[in-house]
Amino acid sequence: MSHSDETILIIGAGLAGTTAAHQLARAGRKVIVVEREPEAGGLAKSLKHESEHGTFWYDIGPHRFHTTDERVNKETLAVLGDNKVERDRVSRIFLYNQFFDYPLQLGKALKQLPKTVMLRSIWDYGIQSIKNLFTKPKDRNFEEWVVRRFGRKLYEVFFGVYTEKTWGMPCTEISADWASQRISQASLLDTIMKSVFRPKGEVRSLISSFYYPEKGGIGQLAISYKNSAIGNGAEVHLNTTVDQILIEGGRATGVSVVDESGAKREIMADLILNTMPLTKLVELCGDSVPQDVTEHKNKLGHRSMVFVFMILDKPQFTHDHWIYIPEDTLTVHRLSEPKNFSDDCAPADKTLICAEITCDFGDEIWNKSDDELRAVAVKDLIKIGLIEDSDVLETFTHREFFAYPLYTLDYREHLDPVLGFIDSLAGLETTGRQGLFKYNNMDHSIAMGFTAADGLIGRDADHRKVATGDEYFG
Repeated sequence: MSHSDETILIIGAGLAGTTAAHQLARAGRKVIVVEREPEAGGLAKSLKHESEHGTFWYDIGPHRFHTTDERVNKETLAVLGDNKVERDRVSRIFLYNQFFDYPLQLGKALKQLPKTVMLRSIWDYGIQSIKNLFTKPKDRNFEEWVVRRFGRKLYEVFFGVYTEKTWGMPCTEISADWASQRISQASLLDTIMKSVFRPKGEVRSLISSFYYPEKGGIGQLAISYKNSAIGNGAEVHLNTTVDQILIEGGRATGVSVVDESGAKREIMADLILNTMPLTKLVELCGDSVPQDVTEHKNKLGHRSMVFVFMILDKPQFTHDHWIYIPEDTLTVHRLSEPKNFSDDCAPADKTLICAEITCDFGDEIWNKSDDELRAVAVKDLIKIGLIEDSDVLETFTHREFFAYPLYTLDYREHLDPVLGFIDSLAGLETTGRQGLFKYNNMDHSIAMGFTAADGLIGRDADHRKVATGDEYFG
């Protein structure tokens, strides 16, 4: 059988899955995509809410397309065609009853901090800098990574509380990988230098502009790639759930699926590229999974998320794309406003905001009713003076189980054996944010899809090298 006759099955139509399908179909390969949702997008999907107050488009949390990868940029802008706008990013932190620019503008931030906090921050950084001259300890966790670079007080003000609030665990139990990939500057000195002297190369944290679909929300990226794949001969089956990976003689030979009518069937394939959550993939491999791999898989957790959407009786909430809310006396941890990404996301005289609340599946927050979640979110925003109760015309909610992979201290010890098991099965590969248990950005997922497709085509490419190391993902 020639490579062109092989059937490549892609599980999941998120960004990694649709970009791989786009690339493979364009290369003349036979491609079948199965996706359990009614439309492509995964976590980068968009939904439409029809209301007596108008039509609103919203994403599952804020997303923006920006990249330093020329291939990803060129391909993505091409598939979007004319359906795009360019925006200058505006994001801030709400703290001490005022807004701080994010990324931090050091001089301005220090002036805004209460004087005692500012002086303590400078003192702590000085003491930590002296310690660093004599000791070079390994960063064992998130807290140590940040404190060693910024000092104790700045860690407490800008990093510690927000991170523990978001992840629901002490920062001493979070891997230092999280810090190295999500904090843009390597130290306070680095922050000062980058505030004063802009680096020659583009740093992700300093990219101030981004692209966004003019119509249809960020989900149009995956939909555009999906449509391109279909145009080049790919089959895409939506509302189709994989319920088993078929394995014979150490080789993945296909999948069992259930469509929206409840009908069950098998789809056979020569190669399978997975982008569903890695832990779910292992579960679907059934009796082929060794007991120790199952135990490792069970130690890989995910943080879940509840999104409370509020239609406000005003044309604009703020000019921000998103706002971080680190205070631990509040439940909401981030706000975003779709209309600031594209005017088409809301009527001219109304706006929609999204309040994010991280949680664990099945906990008190997850199990709250829509009315209870509305009360929590509205109360928080009233408390800090951002809205009045009369501003809120309507609310609705959305929940995501696999929101963030948990970077616990020992997550690598469990992740490697799980990936090793998948690698032991011929004909099966896994990629993407969910498929690799990696908290990366949209452009990384697109790059993973392209690179995984390159590898299947026979080019020298390794999709697992995308978004590795200590590069900043912000």
